[in-house]
Amino acid sequence: MELRINPNPPLVMHVDLNSCFATVCQQAFIHLRSKPLVIAAYATNSGCVVSPSIEAKRLGIKVGMTVRDAKLIFPQVLVRTPDPPLVRDVHMKLKHIFADYTPSVTPKSIDEAVLDFANMEKVLKTPLTQIGIQIKSRLRAEIGEWISCSIGIGTNRFLAKTAAGLKKPDGLDVIDSKNLSEILEKLELTDLPGINTRFQARLNLVGIRTPLDFLRAPLFVLQKQVFQSIVGYHWYLRLRGYELDDVEYGRKSFGHEYSLAKKTTNEASLHALLMKLSEKTGRR
Repeated sequence: MELRINPNPPLVMHVDLNSCFATVCQQAFIHLRSKPLVIAAYATNSGCVVSPSIEAKRLGIKVGMTVRDAKLIFPQVLVRTPDPPLVRDVHMKLKHIFADYTPSVTPKSIDEAVLDFANMEKVLKTPLTQIGIQIKSRLRAEIGEWISCSIGIGTNRFLAKTAAGLKKPDGLDVIDSKNLSEILEKLELTDLPGINTRFQARLNLVGIRTPLDFLRAPLFVLQKQVFQSIVGYHWYLRLRGYELDDVEYGRKSFGHEYSLAKKTTNEASLHALLMKLSEKTGRR
C-alpha cells in the first residue's frame, strides 16, 4: 500500500547564507561589492575556488574550479583567501538571531542551519513565511546590508532544504503536500539534496529520470532495485515529507586536510606536513 504524502503543516525551516565566504568578504570590504569575486584556498592559479560571489556565479564560475579556470571565464575576477574569524563572527550573530524564534536550532555548517518549530503550533502566532521575512530583514539590519540568505520551509529537513534552493539567491519558498508534485515536476534529479550524478545513474537504470518519477516509484523498486538496502525506504519516506534526518550522530572520527599550492614528491616536505596534520588532528 502506497504511503500518502505527509499532510501535516510545514514546520521545518532551512536557512542558507548566500555565497557565504564571498558575501561576508564583500560586506566587510565595500570596494569588492557588485564585482565578480572568488574566495579560494590559495590565491595562486592552482588554488581551488571555495566560494564564488553571486556576481561570479552569474558568469558561470562554480565551487571546485581552479582560479585558473575562473580567470578563463572572467580574466578580471577578484581573488581573495578565506577569513575564518570574519565568517565565524557572522555565524555567531546568525545563531543569536535564530535563537529568538525557536530553541531547536541545528547548525548544518558555518553558513546553514535548520530551525524546527514542531510542537510550537500552540504558541506560534506568526506564520513561518513571515518569520522567514523577519530573519532576512534582521540579517541585513544586524549583520550587514550586503548579507542575504535563502530560506526553505517544509514538512521535513529534506523538503525544507530543497525549497531553500529553488530561487537562490535570496529566495523564500514553501514545499508541502499541496504543491510537492508541482515543485518536483520542475526540477532535475541532481537538484535534490543528496542526489549526485552517481545516484542519478542508479535511478536512470530503472527508468526514474525526474524527481516526479522518484516520488511515484514504488517502495520495492527503491528498496530492492535501486539502493538494495534500507536506504531505499529512507528515500521513500523522505520524498513524502516524513522526517528521518533529525538524528545527530556522535563524532566517530577526526580528520584534517591541507591543499598543496604546488605538487611535490619531496619526502622531507611531505613528512613535515604529515607531522603538522597529525599534531592538529591530535589536538582536535
